Amino acid sequence: MSKLVKTKVEVTDEKTGLPTIKYEEVLMSDAVEDLVNRGVFLTDDEGVFFQRQLEYIQAQSYDVLYPELMGRTCFSSNTEGGEGINQITYRSYDKRGKAVVIAGKATDLPRADIDGKEYTIDVRTLGNSFGYSRQELAASKLTGMPLEARKAEAARRAYEEKVNRLTWFGEAKNNLGGLFGGPATYPWSTITNTEVAGASGGGNSTVWGTDKTPDEVVADLTNSLAVMYADTKKIHKPNQIFMSVEKKLFLQNTPRSLQSDMSILSWFLANNNFIKSADDIKDINELSGIFGATPGEDTGDAEGFVVIENKIDNIRIREPFPYIHLPVQYKGLEFEINCYGRFASLEIIRPAAIAFWYGI
Repeated sequence: MSKLVKTKVEVTDEKTGLPTIKYEEVLMSDAVEDLVNRGVFLTDDEGVFFQRQLEYIQAQSYDVLYPELMGRTCFSSNTEGGEGINQITYRSYDKRGKAVVIAGKATDLPRADIDGKEYTIDVRTLGNSFGYSRQELAASKLTGMPLEARKAEAARRAYEEKVNRLTWFGEAKNNLGGLFGGPATYPWSTITNTEVAGASGGGNSTVWGTDKTPDEVVADLTNSLAVMYADTKKIHKPNQIFMSVEKKLFLQNTPRSLQSDMSILSWFLANNNFIKSADDIKDINELSGIFGATPGEDTGDAEGFVVIENKIDNIRIREPFPYIHLPVQYKGLEFEINCYGRFASLEIIRPAAIAFWYGI
């Protein structure tokens, strides 16, 4: 049992600087009170032990928070192929031919036909592991902490961070392509990359929020959608825009004009033909400060946005064998779990369905 006990403590008087006696009430167990009454002094270690008896440990843990990984949120995944493949190939067929005015008995009619091409991407293995000793396992049973689950979560997070980075930036040395980088022959390098128009004032600046008016910001967004639709002969109808968190907040928080109760974003959504929901403008941490005249490999120091017709037939994450845990291996006094998956690239099938705009 514990109770409040009045006890003497020696403190230093703030005015005189001399030691003085002060009485305080402290929470003390019966065992500690008995020791005090008998004049038994505690060592530092013993004092710590009794202090731990008075400590309350909260049941809920407050873990370190990590930002959302947006790669899988933004793109669909395709897992066709299986564990054993080393390459993925898709075929694309094109039609060619023409018709002409002919004579009634003509024998040299022009022929129509089809052409086919193959596109191949490599598959790579991504892996990591986690483990725990018998001692750790025994301790986790005593404390009730789900040791294996926590370590498995850490391993999965590490794997997903790698997939996310490859999805956005690729890895040229391993021939893996992403939206903004990868090998020079990968389709990301053929995506159009255009600087937005300069402002009418302020030295022809292209930067939102400084020299460009809300009208000019709206014009940048509207023009980018119209260009894709017109340049692809109405084949690709843009349905999403990717930009940094900062730039979407600017659109949400900046009024259309001093006389308007609508933000730039609200007005744009209500008055363009393609993007009608704020959810279709994705604010993505990875897109901050990566644009420039030559995007790629997480470089650049400018802001920009991506216009995209985001469909699984245009662009998708290729992961022929998703992440798994292999059987537990017992090594010495430790349990080890190896984990791996097979990842190809962000497969860009139709680069014309994507456009980079920078300078904002």
